[in-house]
Amino acid sequence: MDWNDLKVVIALAEKRTLKAASEQLSVNATTVWRRVQQLESKLSTQLFIVNRQGYQLTEAGRTVLDSAKQMESLADGILINSALQHEKVQGLIRITAPSTMATITLPEWVSEFRRQFPDVEFEILESEQTLDIEHRDADIAIRASHTVPENLIARKIREVSLSIYASEHFLKTSGYSPTVQLSEIKGLRAIDYIHLDNPAVHWYQKQIKHNAKSIYCNAITTALNAALNDQGIALLPTDDSYDLVELYRLDAKYNSSVWIIANKDLRNTARIKAFWDFLITKMESYTAR
Repeated sequence: MDWNDLKVVIALAEKRTLKAASEQLSVNATTVWRRVQQLESKLSTQLFIVNRQGYQLTEAGRTVLDSAKQMESLADGILINSALQHEKVQGLIRITAPSTMATITLPEWVSEFRRQFPDVEFEILESEQTLDIEHRDADIAIRASHTVPENLIARKIREVSLSIYASEHFLKTSGYSPTVQLSEIKGLRAIDYIHLDNPAVHWYQKQIKHNAKSIYCNAITTALNAALNDQGIALLPTDDSYDLVELYRLDAKYNSSVWIIANKDLRNTARIKAFWDFLITKMESYTAR
């Protein structure tokens, strides 16, 4: 089986359109389509279906994608190990991540990484805003987003659904039961966002347009803690571990994804390659907990 065919499956599964996949692979759209057809013929099964959202994997396609990603990871490992044998892993890595990960998780991971590569220095930037990776405001970013720019290297870790939450105490003192209807949510005091620009936030702000507001913030961690302190309803990533009442779960079309993102040029340096591979392993185990 041609590894290039599997790279096409990965690109088309992530980008959903022939044009976007072809741009990522630096080939034309016809080549992407032809390689998919050839692979489907070899395997005697359909890997993709096409609908309004673009190219979607079939059940067989998801199985092939899983195998392709395992091969990609092995290939990356070979390249990384080869690079590490010829280039010293040293220098500065600037990484940006949301609040909790930047302040608690990343320092632990960096400490573990530096035990193997003590000549690497780190700059950890706590932010949920979009930093210009292309122009190197940061070298690596961990972000929740619907899409990422096509001129960057990105690895999707997992999908994230979103829900509206409130504390039980807040609901009781507001005269509502935990089984609030969406129409009733519009009457509750709300925690709102500023400087966050995505479809889910736009939908939420439309619902709470006329609600009284208690707090405006630009970070999910802040909104979570405000909700835990009885300040109103908040739009948060769906998580059963919150000590909050889930009032409404948004439609799957508003789901976001967790990505690791890097500049293509920087991906060719030994320190970025080494930490990129390390970070993917840690992120996958982190999200599984």
